[in-house]
Amino acid sequence: MTGTPSYPRGYVLENQVTHARLFPVGSTHAFTYPTLSLLLSLNALENHSLDLGRGWIFGYGGRWARLFGLRPAPYLTENGGSIRQRLEKVLADRGLLGDGLEDAWMMTMPSLLGFEGINPLTVYFCYRPGGEFFLTVLEVHNTFGESHVYCLETGKGEDKTIVGGFDHQWTFPRAFHVSPFNDRRGFYRVAIKSPTHPPTGTRDTNASPTPPRPSVRVHLHTASDHKIPVVGPLKLTALLRPTSASPLTSTSLVFALSRAPFDLFLSFARIVYIAWILHYKKRLDVFIRPEPLPATWTSPESDPSLHPIEGGVRWLDEGLFEAYSRRHVEEFLRRRVEETGVSVSLVPANPSLVIRAFAPAYPPTDHLKISYLSPRVFTILLLCPSPQHALLLGTTERIFFASSDKLFHSTFAPPPTTPTTPTSRRQKMRAAPIGTLLPLAIPARNALDPPGLVGALVSVAVIWTLLFLDRVEGWVFRVARARPVKGLEPWKQWERAAMAYAGQKIAVPKVREGSVRRDRDA
Repeated sequence: MTGTPSYPRGYVLENQVTHARLFPVGSTHAFTYPTLSLLLSLNALENHSLDLGRGWIFGYGGRWARLFGLRPAPYLTENGGSIRQRLEKVLADRGLLGDGLEDAWMMTMPSLLGFEGINPLTVYFCYRPGGEFFLTVLEVHNTFGESHVYCLETGKGEDKTIVGGFDHQWTFPRAFHVSPFNDRRGFYRVAIKSPTHPPTGTRDTNASPTPPRPSVRVHLHTASDHKIPVVGPLKLTALLRPTSASPLTSTSLVFALSRAPFDLFLSFARIVYIAWILHYKKRLDVFIRPEPLPATWTSPESDPSLHPIEGGVRWLDEGLFEAYSRRHVEEFLRRRVEETGVSVSLVPANPSLVIRAFAPAYPPTDHLKISYLSPRVFTILLLCPSPQHALLLGTTERIFFASSDKLFHSTFAPPPTTPTTPTSRRQKMRAAPIGTLLPLAIPARNALDPPGLVGALVSVAVIWTLLFLDRVEGWVFRVARARPVKGLEPWKQWERAAMAYAGQKIAVPKVREGSVRRDRDA
């Protein structure tokens, strides 16, 4: 590619976003709203050549004291580095970096006066050296602060038929929870209209001088009920289409802001408003958020149909009680491996966390690996009265999996007691939510109960608080007249565990999926 810099390396896009729900018929709903986004050369962004007004009108890095801005922290992985470094890591982890990344167009919503609203979709149009467009990365965020990437390779796995004036289209399984009114099943059919030229800033005689207006169309199809799911009817459609594109300048930014001064603040409000309509007017039940799945997840129940180059890149941070429970479990395992001779590793799905390994001072006799999707694994271990209860609940709720049931049971086995040993207060508290649902024995003591008065008082307070919060969740749903999908209520976890123990299959209720409630007072 020859020539001198001629194309702008940043654009202001004024967009029209359209969403439409088509299924089930009783819940059909559509809406359109404007958004403001930027299309930026990633290289130009990071060398600060796109900064305006010495960074006061637009700047990269930091957060406050500027009108518009972008910073790396909200994007892609949590492992630090610039946006480009994070993108390269995502590509390298999926074997997609290949001949290298020369540059990428990044289409995203900027912050305004330091305020970073929900950024539902960020798109990276990636180019190899020489200006070859080879990859589209969709970074999808949900309202919980989690994010997921779909990497779509040009010329690989593309649909043969494309309609609507788009350049590329792919169909692949859905794997990330975005809307509370859809489960995680189904297929996406994504079509894109790519930028008119690479972000290198040099003129290509074959490139159009027209400002780029990349578009993204997403169709969500239901999945069939066959053993191997296939694409079913169209359920939802969403379209992001720029209505104007102007070079990134102080004037264009301020003008766009004057035309729509509140658009960057309204993402969350729009989401809440539409959710209220779908839940209370359209009578759609709520699917409780499942834990994200990473690209490398290899649990015994992994879905073999998941796209191999997708995966979660951002998880919820652990809460106060999860952090306490984790430290408590780690302290226990440091002692326990010396007693049993069995090494233990805690393997998180979250790629930003490290594997925690515990080994005895002498060569271990065996190894137990606990793979977990959520830090909730640690509160489950703390709240369950026995290792049998913990493993049953963890696998039923798809929170963690053990490489060996036998080693898991022996590692967390309760301390020895006599038949006359009374059941401790903490064990009675743990057993209360289970009641008579399970025939598993409740030991008098728990291996995770710390010795000493102070440790006992703290653990009692934590256990009581966690059990109380579980009850509060149910009360909040009832007071708000909110309706989870029947059978998936968080406070019925032990009922699901009892069904699994009895050998009954636990699955998302197909009749309720996307169903519309007709009992108006339910």
